[in-house]
Amino acid sequence: MKKRLRKKKIYKKYIQDIFKGYESMLENPELKELEFSYLKETTVLKRDENQQIRFRTFDQE
Repeated sequence: MKKRLRKKKIYKKYIQDIFKGYESMLENPELKELEFSYLKETTVLKRDENQQIRFRTFDQE
């Protein structure tokens, strides 16, 4: 039970960090890329050529 709750808490923090990163990219247009990791998953926030922010999630191997 404790292990499941700990995983849930860590995953919740991962999601919160992604959205905080997105907000910081909105506030600071000079940020080009941010990367977040959780277990076997990596999410990258990156600006494209039109300066729009894109989310990409990859599985780590």
